[in-house]
Amino acid sequence: MIKMLDHDSLDTAKRYCENDPYGCRILGALLAYGIDKPFAQFWVQYDENGAVTAVIDKLDNAMTVCAKGVYDTEEIDSFVFANVGYVGALRPAREGESASGLVMRLANRKNRESASDVEINPEISDMYTVMEECAGTGFEVPDFDDFYSDMIYRRKAKTVVSAVVRDDGMPAACGAMHLADKTAVLIMCAASPEHRGKGYTSRVVNALLDRAEGRDIYLMCMPSLHDFYARFGFVTIGGFVY
Repeated sequence: MIKMLDHDSLDTAKRYCENDPYGCRILGALLAYGIDKPFAQFWVQYDENGAVTAVIDKLDNAMTVCAKGVYDTEEIDSFVFANVGYVGALRPAREGESASGLVMRLANRKNRESASDVEINPEISDMYTVMEECAGTGFEVPDFDDFYSDMIYRRKAKTVVSAVVRDDGMPAACGAMHLADKTAVLIMCAASPEHRGKGYTSRVVNALLDRAEGRDIYLMCMPSLHDFYARFGFVTIGGFVY
């Protein structure tokens, strides 16, 4: 059974989302927006005994599913389709299912390159400049107004940390990480095409990892990026579907 998250079930949902990369993404939105915004919605799936089996969020037209162990997959799939159609939701890949990408966890941190020149929580427009320059290279660039508004909300709630590296004063690489009390998820790292191969993205990643120490740190990426993130000590623990 799927029910809309309310104040009575809020603490239960938060506990369920702890120590999970999908749960961290949901907690970031939940703590930033609360449960009363029309564009940020949250639900809980319960089994027949009333135990939580999944937590779901929808931010604008994007959904995330945090589901651990056994849960009603048919109900989740039908619910996702009813809300966003074939767009689908970010969720864990199931046994025997072809994954869209990798879920990785920081196991033993390596490659601690200097990040002293990295700006933390820079101007959002500087981050967007890098993202725009990555358009057409497999990087999905969000609408500026949506991105700006989302970052402002999350910064106020302290559920995101972001970074920029500059080259000759201009933004060359950027990244961002969602934060929860016990978990962090690296959600984005990009360098403009003309500045790739200079170590800028490595410095961005290291700066963000420094600010998430003491948490379990995850990321989700395409298989082609496995070796890059393995250099920092990330290991593959599963797959995601989107």
